[in-house]
Amino acid sequence: MPLYLYLICHNRTEIKTHTYIGCTENFLKRLNQHNGLEPGGPRITKRAAGAWNPVLILKLSDERKFNSKDLKKEWKSSSRGLSSRIRKGLELAVKYKLKIIMPNENKYPNLEILNYIHARWKDDKVDMTDKDWDHILTSEL
Repeated sequence: MPLYLYLICHNRTEIKTHTYIGCTENFLKRLNQHNGLEPGGPRITKRAAGAWNPVLILKLSDERKFNSKDLKKEWKSSSRGLSSRIRKGLELAVKYKLKIIMPNENKYPNLEILNYIHARWKDDKVDMTDKDWDHILTSEL
């Protein structure tokens, strides 16, 4: 079974922790746990339960499972804030050739990096050139 590294976010401004990076084999079940719809899940996301939305999911193949903790740690420790965490997740996906999964609906329209990506949606996937990827990974979107 593949593993999924994921970034979720909520927009409840009264709660300090508004992004969360996790890893699971069953993303939908885990998202339901974050949102208080199923038992379990991390305590840190309980205060904002019912408000977590997926932003970016990276799919690791079976042979990459041994790296999941290291990848999660690298993603978490080297980025702060939603834009930075999206950029770092995309950088890891390119670096390790991971499949990228993103919702085709932008729930955070004030975020330039997501607007840039969602403007390139075609047929349920993002159509980006190498120049587009360079722009995302090196600019201050």
